[in-house]
Amino acid sequence: MRIILLLSSCLLISTGILNAQNKSIAESLGYPANAKLLILHADDLGVAHSENRASMSALDKNAVSSASIMVPCPWFPEIAAYASGNPGKDLGVHLTITSEWKHYKWGPVTSRDSVSSLTNKDGYFYSSVDSVATLGSAAEVEIELRNQVKKAFRSGVDVTHLDVHMGAAASTSEFVKAYLKVGREFHLPVLMDKRIHAIEDPGIRSLLDDRTIVLDKLYMEEPEDYKKGPKEFYTQVIRNMEPGLNCLLVHLAHDDEEMQGVTKEHPDYGATWRQADFDFVTSKECADLLKENNIKLVTWRELRDKIVRAE
Repeated sequence: MRIILLLSSCLLISTGILNAQNKSIAESLGYPANAKLLILHADDLGVAHSENRASMSALDKNAVSSASIMVPCPWFPEIAAYASGNPGKDLGVHLTITSEWKHYKWGPVTSRDSVSSLTNKDGYFYSSVDSVATLGSAAEVEIELRNQVKKAFRSGVDVTHLDVHMGAAASTSEFVKAYLKVGREFHLPVLMDKRIHAIEDPGIRSLLDDRTIVLDKLYMEEPEDYKKGPKEFYTQVIRNMEPGLNCLLVHLAHDDEEMQGVTKEHPDYGATWRQADFDFVTSKECADLLKENNIKLVTWRELRDKIVRAE
């Protein structure tokens, strides 16, 4: 999975850090040590009205336990208003420094003069992760990430965690430092998984401690999985889930004219894909599978308040 590979290539979690907590994450949240915990998480809120409608519906039905918001995107004000009116919902910031769609673009929340290495000649974020990883300044990435979090808080979002859109803000070691530094500054957990190993970078090591949240497994449907059938992929993920802290990333929207326009000529993670994700996670079949496999849905808010910000 692309996001896992990007994170795994850049981050270090040492054995000492993984073993430093006196209690397991499950025990810290009040569950047995061998519990199967799942953050069922919706990405990309704020990107479009269709994405917001589907994601808000799934949150209201408790079909997903968490979601994250793309602050630079045009429909951010709508989802920020929802967050402000629903303070119990688990909403993080989907840190965004790319703009991948063909005809639908956005740029930084920071003055473009201050983060010029992150934008193309038209003032938009680059379309690809490779471009921002090659051309972007880590110092400017840090400025932009921090300002996205600040804007979310100012807009009424009780930010529960940070994660990264397309893996871009974790695509180089220097970007990873910026990502972790901003998370630490706001006392927020950041999405990382247990496959993260082995870069001996003191700058990264210094940002990790016994309150660092590390997922045991991160799942996300890839194009080859979608071709075989999203229902089959998600069913197997749930049935084969092991004890520990797991996260399943989904992308929810309706296959309507708006989302078809946003994702034009981009079938991967397009409108049909997002409708299929919505249909599955909001289905009785999904709810029954979670129950049958004794999987407990948890939130980043619990992890933030009971571990990262614990007294």
